[in-house]
Amino acid sequence: MGIIRSIREIRGPRRVDKLGSYESFERALADSNSYEDPRLVEVVSEKTKRYKAALASSSRTVESRQMAQNLFILSHVEPHRALNVMEVGGACGASYFEAKHLLPERIGHWSITETPAMANAGRQINDDPALSFHADLNRAAEQLQQRDLAIAQGVLQYAGDPVAMLKALFELNFSYVYITRTVVADVSAPVFIIQDTELGAHGPGQLPNAPLGKSTQPMTLVSYGSLLSTTPSNYEILFQFVESDDRIVTIDDHRIATRDVGFLARLQPH
Repeated sequence: MGIIRSIREIRGPRRVDKLGSYESFERALADSNSYEDPRLVEVVSEKTKRYKAALASSSRTVESRQMAQNLFILSHVEPHRALNVMEVGGACGASYFEAKHLLPERIGHWSITETPAMANAGRQINDDPALSFHADLNRAAEQLQQRDLAIAQGVLQYAGDPVAMLKALFELNFSYVYITRTVVADVSAPVFIIQDTELGAHGPGQLPNAPLGKSTQPMTLVSYGSLLSTTPSNYEILFQFVESDDRIVTIDDHRIATRDVGFLARLQPH
């Protein structure tokens, strides 16, 4: 099992946030806007349209650590043929448009599963038959001719039960499962909090005159070990990714270290 440590971004001093926890994900959800917030969906949709157009007119430039890591995965998996990919939480398709721009011959079909509102917004701006949007995990997988690669990018922490969501992903029997931008914490049991984000920060790139205000989403913090332990015996973890430095948050007067992590797992042959 290899470990790839990311190139660190210069972030300045580690920030200490103070948050309160909720007794359940449902209570946190009831106290938040959620990812069904129509303002958030509109911002992501408009940003993705602009980002797609900007990519089409630009050179093939790798602009971020995340993009470089994603390119590594897409080049590593089944390198001799076009890939069938399912992405969980792919918003309106920004990662697909990046992959198509930078590795145009690598993608056969890319299937995204999202919230109903975001999936509908993705369909409204999509004109590419190699890209499809779904609000159901199984339907998204069934869209593919082969189950090559499943991606969960920055999404597990927004599930009520990240461990159960990852288990469901493994049960679809993709040849490879790629987890990335997943927030984990040094906790012994799930902790439920709310994330507070500027509306204009959602989605790829910039949006001139983005609406003011904040959007809130419930998050479930679990340990990295609990995610790794979900890996079935028929999968092998090839790489782990350390994607950020530790961040210290104060939750109910307890200081907790959080970080962004990921891994690539491969289904072993029978």
